This record gives sequence, structure tokens and C-alpha cells, in this order.
Amino acid sequence: MFLRTLALMTLLSGLLSAQNISSSLTGALKDPAGALIPNAGILLTNQATGVVQNTATNEAGQFVLSGLLPGTYMVDIDVPGFRPYQVRDIAITANERRSLGDIVLQVGQVQERVQVTAEITPVQTASSERTGLVSGDQVLNLAIKGRDFLGLLATVPGVIDTRAGSREVVMTGNVLQGLHINGGRETSIMYALDGISAVDTGSNTSVHNEPNMDSIGEVKVLTSNYQAEYGRNSAGTINVIIKSGTQDFHGSGYWYYRHETLNANNFFLNRTGTAKPVYRFNSGGY
Repeated sequence: MFLRTLALMTLLSGLLSAQNISSSLTGALKDPAGALIPNAGILLTNQATGVVQNTATNEAGQFVLSGLLPGTYMVDIDVPGFRPYQVRDIAITANERRSLGDIVLQVGQVQERVQVTAEITPVQTASSERTGLVSGDQVLNLAIKGRDFLGLLATVPGVIDTRAGSREVVMTGNVLQGLHINGGRETSIMYALDGISAVDTGSNTSVHNEPNMDSIGEVKVLTSNYQAEYGRNSAGTINVIIKSGTQDFHGSGYWYYRHETLNANNFFLNRTGTAKPVYRFNSGGY
């Protein structure tokens, strides 16, 4: 009995420490006269994986699609008497509450279809949190000195990195040192992998795991005014989302090479006739 109780407590503690990375998508359906449309079927499709989720509008014409993982989605709405309506390329990031606003359906035949593309930079109206995003494309294409993805957080408004110059290679130590989110302490930052805390609470500036840059789907930084479920630490949350599978096969290979012969000597070393210091890094993988 004691062992069962201990196992249950351990399981519950793991669940309580986990944070939510899923997002939600909301909206409301109206006809051309502005009347709300209840009980309308909503079909959501993940464009990368093909996973489908169904819901319907309530009596007030509103719908909520919750538990969404980061990705790009498509919404299909098919109501008898109205033209089918489709919204493509809805980019959902981690911890996001996205609203499509009021969707006005046009009266027409089933053979006619209204298709729109979602806004690339939507205005946040579904919640009041302030967040920043380092997208997967930024992780892949932005040049940084080393292989420490935390160096990219300097692109997020409100984030200051006082150790940017020391992030030469993949770091395994106190990687949160020097990071300040909206002026908060480096020891009060929450660092999570897919919503699970990975901070070493013995130091509060080191982490248990820093994933390879090629495995990162996006990095979501909650800077202020975020919901209570993300409130373990007071100086912001860095949520690293690992890539998920798609319907396509992808692979990559890389070799990052640095050598002093590729660099120019500086003014003061040239003046004294001093040779360039040894500067050699090789980082390869696949």
C-alpha cells in the first residue's frame, strides 16, 4: 500500500510540474446580416501532419479549438445554404491563444468556395500576455557565432544577453547567466523543454539539457502578463519546442569551421607585429 501511494504521489508531482505548451484557436461565425450561426461544423487540419480535429459553434456562434500543438493549420467551414469557407496557413506557436475574429459566411451554392490566407502577423486579441518568438526558420538561417541557440534570444524585444560574446560553442554550463527578460534576474528565469521544466534548481542558471539547434522547432519567450499556469518563475519563461514529425521526410548535414587564417588580424596586433591568436573550432553533424 505504501509503495502504491508513493508511486501515485510521484506521478502526480510530475504532472503538476509540467507546463502547458498547447494553444487554442477561437472565432465566431456570422451571416451577411450579422446574425450569429450556431451548430456549424468546424474542421481543423494540421497542414504538416494531416491530423484532423472537429468542433462546432455554440449557441452564440462561437467556437474554440484547444489542445493545439505548434504548427500550421487550415480551417474548413461548411454550413448548408452558405458558400464553403476555408482559411489556410494559420501559424500557431506554443502557448498561443489565437483568434480568427468574426468570420462572415456568404450565402451561395455548395459549388462556390471562399478561400483566404491567414494573416502572417496577427494582432493578439485573445489574451493579454506579451511574448516573443524565435521561429524555426530563424534558428536555421540566422547566423550566430556558436551553436548556442540562446544567443538568438537577443532578437526578442525586452531580452538582454550580457554574455553574447562568450557563446562560442555548444554550452552545457550556466547557460542562463547573462540573460535578462524585462529586467528580471537571471536566476528567476523559467526554462522548459516542451513545457517541462529543465532548470537545475540547484543553481537556477544552469539547465539539464540544451538541445541541438537542428532539433528545435521554435523558441517561445513569455516576457510578461502571461497566464498563471506559466508562473513558476517571475522573470519570464523560455519554452523550447522540439520539432515534431510531418508527412515528408527531411534530413540535414552541417560542418561549421572556424580558423585564424580566415580572420583578419586586428590593428594593435599588426602594429606590434604579433601573429594572430589560434582560433579553431570544428562542429559537424547530421
